[in-house]
Amino acid sequence: MAKTNYVGKLSELTVERHWKPPVYEEPESTGPDNCKRFTVKVHVADQLFTGEGTSKKEAKHDAAKKALEHLRPELAQASARSTADENINHPSAQQKDELASSDLCDKTRELSVSSDNQSSTQKKTDFISLLMTKCQRTGHICQFIEVERKGPSHDPEFFCKAVIDSKEYPVGKGKSKKEARKNAAELAWSVLGGHSDWDSKVSTLTLGGLVLDLVVIMLLFAVCSSKDAAQVQNVGNNSTQSSFTSDFDSIKRLGSGGFGSVYKARDKKLERYYAVKIIDWEEHSLREVKALSDLSHPNIVRYYSYWEETTGYKQRVHDPEEKFLYIQMELCDSTLRQWINGWSDALDDSKRREEGLKIAQQILSGVEYIHSMKCIHRDLKPDNILFRERVVKIGDFGLVTRDDDDAGMERTRRTGTPSYMAPEQEKERTYNRKVDIFALGLIFFEILWKMTGHERSGIWNDVRRQRFPEEFTRSFCKESDIIKSMLQNNPEDRPEAGSLKADLDRWIQVFGHDQMLQENKTI
Repeated sequence: MAKTNYVGKLSELTVERHWKPPVYEEPESTGPDNCKRFTVKVHVADQLFTGEGTSKKEAKHDAAKKALEHLRPELAQASARSTADENINHPSAQQKDELASSDLCDKTRELSVSSDNQSSTQKKTDFISLLMTKCQRTGHICQFIEVERKGPSHDPEFFCKAVIDSKEYPVGKGKSKKEARKNAAELAWSVLGGHSDWDSKVSTLTLGGLVLDLVVIMLLFAVCSSKDAAQVQNVGNNSTQSSFTSDFDSIKRLGSGGFGSVYKARDKKLERYYAVKIIDWEEHSLREVKALSDLSHPNIVRYYSYWEETTGYKQRVHDPEEKFLYIQMELCDSTLRQWINGWSDALDDSKRREEGLKIAQQILSGVEYIHSMKCIHRDLKPDNILFRERVVKIGDFGLVTRDDDDAGMERTRRTGTPSYMAPEQEKERTYNRKVDIFALGLIFFEILWKMTGHERSGIWNDVRRQRFPEEFTRSFCKESDIIKSMLQNNPEDRPEAGSLKADLDRWIQVFGHDQMLQENKTI
């Protein structure tokens, strides 16, 4: 019985809705070699979905399935029914071709890897780079023209088209000028994939023309000589020296995702290491910089400076209309997610509780300050809570927004990470700082309660509804009450960060006193 290709169907959905292609993070694994569990995260439609499985492929398949079930439930359900009825209703030849095309597209994306990690890091398809590279190789001139702009200032819609020599191609649209250009490039590439508009020396196969042509280009990138690769990488860069590569050395990638990439880099003059975040420049890109520059607190990542460049680090092809924002920040050494998944396993329950409460105390201190500055973080999760020399540092302010205190402002719906979103953040456009309190309740539960990724997926929805495992409630009676108050469905019933911190401070004093008495009894 054939399995439904959720990865391919998710890619088709993004093309259909003119979204950015899905971006799959590098798989993570847990457990012994003979019984590994893999986790894969996919970024799509400004959301994050996590899949699990006994193999990397199965985990990726599961991540795509969860994304489909959330973004287009009827498609996922139809796929499931189709799989169940496979022996009765066989797919048509056309459907088989479409499925094969989706598989090939997905495998093709796996060929586009960085020179640092060619076997493991999957990249999204960059149609602008593909289009411009082919134009450069065949002697054609490609440019992107903004056709029009519609909608209100807070929710604009941009329309762009690709023009190669004097020929115009279909108009692409997007929520930003950059997204519109990317969609226009994809449409132009699709048109050219089935026709011989290129130089006569360039041949294009017709069966799945776009896919096969894409394979050729990706293979060229993967196996071209170092001389050719250098020529491609330096196109358009000869006249501009990158501040990043001239002022920093010992550059090492720490992570990447839908937001961009973060690097560890050493300032040559100061001889100090920093974290440098590189993101696509959009009209709202400076939001994170403005927020960080206004915030100064021991439990918030320190901001140093920012600058703009027309090239990204290790960018293969230069788009003259592209801009990138570089944000220089304090370098941290680990994340709360790492503490939860790994380091905390070595602690016994009492030690984990003691250290976990101190971590929660520091997180609340940072969030209390953020809210006092009339800001909402909107994306609090263990991956965005960092450590520097065992001190908590809240980071990633890419989704930060202003809070007008009492009345909830109208905001973007479904902004953040779905599994940590408050109900009103997921469904409504009007919400306030209390969405951060809901996310913190979930984070505090994870800090205290040991569980595998599989166990977490089984109880997570219950935890969101304040239904905790009985053993957790028995072991963490006081903490259970605090967390339940944070997970109230009505945001007005959730406490403020300040009152939570005061409550937690009192409990830590009581807990510490009880621990001391217990230790004295055992001596």
